[in-house]
Amino acid sequence: MKVLTVLGTRPEIIKLSSLVPLLDKRCDHLLLHTGQHYSFQMDKVFFKELNLRKPDYLLEVGSGTHAYQTGTMMMGIERIIRKTGSEVVIVQGDTNSTLAGALAASKLGVRLIHIESGCRSFNRHAPEEINRVLVDHCADLLFTPDKITYENLLQEGIDSQRIRMVGDTSLDAVLRNKALAQKSRILEKLALLSGKYLLLTLHRAETTDEVVILKDVFQAINDLSILTPIVFPIHPRTQAVLKKVGISLAPQIKLIAPLGYIDFLKLMSEANFILTDSGGIQTEGALLNVPCLILRKETEWKELVNVGKNLLIGVSYRSIISKIKELLRDKAELERLRFIPCPLSGGATEKILDVLMKEVFKDG
Repeated sequence: MKVLTVLGTRPEIIKLSSLVPLLDKRCDHLLLHTGQHYSFQMDKVFFKELNLRKPDYLLEVGSGTHAYQTGTMMMGIERIIRKTGSEVVIVQGDTNSTLAGALAASKLGVRLIHIESGCRSFNRHAPEEINRVLVDHCADLLFTPDKITYENLLQEGIDSQRIRMVGDTSLDAVLRNKALAQKSRILEKLALLSGKYLLLTLHRAETTDEVVILKDVFQAINDLSILTPIVFPIHPRTQAVLKKVGISLAPQIKLIAPLGYIDFLKLMSEANFILTDSGGIQTEGALLNVPCLILRKETEWKELVNVGKNLLIGVSYRSIISKIKELLRDKAELERLRFIPCPLSGGATEKILDVLMKEVFKDG
């Protein structure tokens, strides 16, 4: 059976890194990189560190509006599905690459598989939320990470026969590379001490496209940098937006370029706690038992918030400052968060492969 896996961003590369080699062994498998945010050349470090082979097809779409990206990718993916005779398309997550792969496959009547289904923030102003909903309703087989996401799909009327609860594949990548990350020298390179800094990531359009929110968030971050070291691997789009709207970062903030996976994993694991709007980092941080404070009004990873492992702190200056100052003062509370059992576990990749072998590839 001919299977095409579509990816195009760094989170997708990470979350599919354990599955791709297994698919290569079990079926006639092709890998397509859309180049949604970066060219393959810029992503090579991730492929190398995660021991992934070079993609079979490169679209090199690059940055652009949502319509430009999605439409251009759809045309390229459609052409490759037709050319290769692919019978199954696999997509992951909630990016424009995910949506483009899903629409191209469903329009051609090709079986569509969606990994990380059912995640809902219920914020329809977030482009990722639109992508999630549309892809789930196009998919023939949906793999969910937890019970909440499974229930979300049922509530939207999706037949339970199409849904499989398997866990989160990003955790498999963490577990595979955790030991290797401990050998990273990134802390020494950045002159950081273990447990003595905060790690910040911020890139979602719902934050960066709202100037009032953006100014509030970075006013808080700038003020907090006086109290504790903050390291910020800045996303290129975030950097461009900050420059455009005239927001300056405090000199105490250690601003660095995006890192490879191994160095970033080390930086996460040794942080005092993490500030982020990323979905993937919320789950990775939880597995590493590093408290994660979510700079958003809502999250699609509700289970981690419900059990108290991660904290949803909003985007206002007051809410950010008050919560972070509280945690910086209260080491006992930080330790309590660390020792809350993580409800997530690895093994999703093997479960996905098992379902594919029994229910999909047997037909090929």
